Amino acid sequence: MPQHIYELPFVERHQKTIPQLRGDNSTAADIQNEACEFALLRTTKRIQYFVRVQEVYATSSEISLTFLPESLEEVDFLNALKEWKGADIALAYRDQAAWVVPLSVAETSSGWKILLAKSTEQGKHHETRFGELTGDQLAELRAKRILLNQKLGVASPWLFEYRVRNGVSQEYKNGLVVHESPIPQLYLAFQETPEQFMKFARLVSVLFLKLTHTVAEILQLKLELQESAEFSGHSNSENHRHPRYQKMQKGPALKVRFKGQRHQYFPIRDATILEFEGICPLIDEHKPENDSEPSGR
Repeated sequence: MPQHIYELPFVERHQKTIPQLRGDNSTAADIQNEACEFALLRTTKRIQYFVRVQEVYATSSEISLTFLPESLEEVDFLNALKEWKGADIALAYRDQAAWVVPLSVAETSSGWKILLAKSTEQGKHHETRFGELTGDQLAELRAKRILLNQKLGVASPWLFEYRVRNGVSQEYKNGLVVHESPIPQLYLAFQETPEQFMKFARLVSVLFLKLTHTVAEILQLKLELQESAEFSGHSNSENHRHPRYQKMQKGPALKVRFKGQRHQYFPIRDATILEFEGICPLIDEHKPENDSEPSGR
């Protein structure tokens, strides 16, 4: 399987249920206030499962999901989770994401219930400066790569590219590396179902933004699909080529407005807020070189 291709088997086939959320505030440390329509499970082999969730219950250490599988393929995946021997699984739901390990998978009268433990190796780290760029500026470059598919100029030092990809997190077994935005590849798989694409694009964005430690909290993530937007004819950042020589193109694109809060590393200083808006082209004339994750962990 080419590294940049995703298998996306868990797709909504029928509108069967209205998701509901339950929880006891007296015992749960962290409960979502709104219903979660889909959750994203991403395995170490970069296979993504978009699961229609009926119920989500989260504490500080565990997450419980309830849903109804709609194919034998989905049931096979659930059965495989019972004997999961791989590394941690990446999970995203609403504006939250975490590395998790399956604790139990059971079929009940109300659906399949999965109990997940949050990994003890979430990989949080303090991002230091590189040259003249602060850790917050490196994080902003990474956020723009995830959401807008912006890349560095070809003359940028390799170590600079390594830091923007989140290479520092590779000291952890469950680190993610962002070679490029995962959104355009997702569009290729779901361009015929734009409503699903928009939901899934948000989930995959949340997963990468939070699990690469780019931001600690997502304050705003507004995505708007534009069937015919105008954008420069390459996905590299503005310092790759002078605007005078950029060729403009028209095509499908995602308009993004983002606001996120970084980790508060120092008690005496408020956490940095990252905020920007831009266009992510969904059809790139250049073939992607790699996936948004290393070939193995």
